[in-house]
This record gives sequence, structure tokens and C-alpha cells, in this order.
Amino acid sequence: MISASTNLYAVIGDPVAHSLSPVMQNWFIEQFHLNAVYTAFRVKGAKLQMCINGMRAMGIKGLNVTVPHKEAIRSFVDEQSEEVRVLGAANTLKNQAGVISAYVTDPYGFIESLGENRARFRGASVLLYGAGGAAKSVSYALSRLGVDQLLISDLVSQKAIELAERAQKLYGLKNASALVKGFAPMKEIIKHTHIVINATAVGMFPLEDKSVVDNYDVVGTKHFFYDLVYNPAQTKFLRLAEERGAATQNGLDMLIYQGLESLRIWTGQDLSLLPSQLNELKKLMRNQLGVHE
Repeated sequence: MISASTNLYAVIGDPVAHSLSPVMQNWFIEQFHLNAVYTAFRVKGAKLQMCINGMRAMGIKGLNVTVPHKEAIRSFVDEQSEEVRVLGAANTLKNQAGVISAYVTDPYGFIESLGENRARFRGASVLLYGAGGAAKSVSYALSRLGVDQLLISDLVSQKAIELAERAQKLYGLKNASALVKGFAPMKEIIKHTHIVINATAVGMFPLEDKSVVDNYDVVGTKHFFYDLVYNPAQTKFLRLAEERGAATQNGLDMLIYQGLESLRIWTGQDLSLLPSQLNELKKLMRNQLGVHE
């Protein structure tokens, strides 16, 4: 029952009505028997400072931050985690006695989502499609997973070059490169690079019939394809790889685990999900999304 001692958490963004965070976080709160409630607030960019002041004034314990505020919010907090400083973005704020600290949970959501597939990454070569915000978080996660080589492909070559340089200088991925003229044909790269990650919007509506990969004839049982897209549940990128025998995974688990990491930060508790709980939540999320299998 909500009372005066109930902790308040929320997500802020503009727009924010579409966010699944209230559904997911309130499910967590119920599962873990926490005295808390989670809601959503639409906040315009010009009012971010007022929002943080209100967070302090009203004792709001935690906020998630979504587009378009993930970068701008850093100007209004008191402390930033190492990951926020390195990635230049935050998605989680914690209020501790009026001190607002900023964190980013996406890299940890990616790592935790891998489960047993995590062992594939140490010493591996990885092909990453995309060079935007999601790709930055994945690249940082890859540095923590101990990959040997990162190859980055983006429609805008300069973005791929900038992310490769960032990965080298800030993430510690010394063997990070942008795929520009002079590299081997993509078919040869995919043949010898057994982990392929899509961090673009290709595969989502209205691009459901598209894939960032064209050369599936060289894909086999040694490959692992990961798509950050989770609606549809199986993109063309994943479906064609699976037909060739590759292991595949979509981004729904990453969405769930980055949200769970936020709750861990706010509560200071080592919260974890049983397999049955994860399956239950994934079913709930798919229903909310209207995901077709």
C-alpha cells in the first residue's frame, strides 16, 4: 500500500508516454516486495534544471532518463560515474540526501543479458553495425568483456571512425577499427568474425524487411548474432542467421537488465531474477509491446 514512506521513482523524457519503464519497474517493485512506486514525467529540455531541483525538494529517490535528455542531464547533477564521464550520457539518477548522482546502465544490461553466451566474447573479434548512442554503450561493454578486435560499420563512415577512435582512447579497445575503404570485402569479414551485433534501427518498423547483413552464405554454427531490436522479436537479421545455424538473441533481455540495474543502484540491493521470473516479465513486456513472434 502506498504511504508517506513510499519511495518514488520515475522516468523523464520528451516524449515519455510510450515508455515501458513504469510497467517493468512496477513489476520489479512487486516481485521484490519494495515499498516504492514508479511513474513517468514528461519534461521539456528547458526545464531539466527545475526537474532536478524538484527531485531534491520532493525527495524523489531515483529517475531514469530517456531521449532526448541523456546527454544534457549531466550538466545538472552533482556526481557522475566513470561510465557516464566516458560515454557522455546518463540514464539513471540517484538522490542520496540531496546529492544527485548520474549513472548509465546500458552496458551492464548488455553484459548481463548475454548469460552463457558471455563466454564467446573473451578474445573474440566482433563486428558492430551502428555508431550511435546504443553502439557506444555496446562498445564500452565489449571492452569489459575482453574482446580482442572490434570492427565498426556505419552508413556514415565518419561516425564509425569517431567511435573507433573513442573506443581506442577511452574504452581501452586498442584494436578497434572503422570499416572504410581498404578493408576486406564484408563477406570475408563476416566469414572470419563470429560475433555480429546490430545496434541500428534496421529491422524495426518500417524497416522490418531489411537487414544490415547481406552475406548470409558465409554464416554458420560458429556465429552469434545479437540484435538490440526487440520488436519484432525475430528480425530478418536474426532469422536468416538462425537458418544458417547461428546462435541468435534479441535486445529484450538487455532492456530488462538495464532497468534492473537502475533499481539496484537506487535500493543498494543485489536484486536478481530467477529464470521463471525473467520469462514471466518477458511475456508481459511482449504483450505490452504487441510483439509478434
